[in-house]
Amino acid sequence: MNRRDFLRTAGGAAGGTAALAASGSASAAESGGGGGGGSTRPQWPSYVSDADNQGYQDLRDQDEVTISVDSNFFDPTFIWVSPETTITWSFDASGHNVKFNSQPEGAELAGTAGGEFDVIETGQTHSVTPTTGGIYTYYCGPHEGQGMKGAIAVGDDVSTQTVGGGGGGGEPNPEHMGVPFQAHFVGLATLLMIGVSYVFTFFFLKYGESSHTKGGSN
Repeated sequence: MNRRDFLRTAGGAAGGTAALAASGSASAAESGGGGGGGSTRPQWPSYVSDADNQGYQDLRDQDEVTISVDSNFFDPTFIWVSPETTITWSFDASGHNVKFNSQPEGAELAGTAGGEFDVIETGQTHSVTPTTGGIYTYYCGPHEGQGMKGAIAVGDDVSTQTVGGGGGGGEPNPEHMGVPFQAHFVGLATLLMIGVSYVFTFFFLKYGESSHTKGGSN
């Protein structure tokens, strides 16, 4: 066996093995920490499924929040707040009001004054401070049929769902499948593969040489 050939071949095999293992570990790390886990949000009732959706905001732990009443929509349309948060609707467009469609048991929040079609002038506000946890839905009387609806989640004791995530079909994260990813395991596996590469190369060069390579010409 030629010692120089052995070192050259073994070094190349080990280097390739290490590079492959490093690439695999980096890929796994990126898959695990690159986002795509989604976010937890309240599960909204079907009543607001056709709302003119101007977005969702998690506003828990804030003392006061504002919802803009604009041209046939509420902005934001969906909010999550803590109990005893003061919620104020600011009427930035004319011809609208706020009426509650549903409230948790025991809650008695009032909508704007007047009947179903009595509207509030631009520049006015309407405020409530919910203390009962749960989901509240509301609407604008004159424009309910056009999707001018909204919903409020109060407190942490509400039904939730995970939305978003996935990142457009990236590689699955082993941890999401119940397989904990440990970097030191990857390191040990890399060392093991390097050792196997050396052993394999040694035996290949020692016993795999043909009769033509051993002796030269007769």
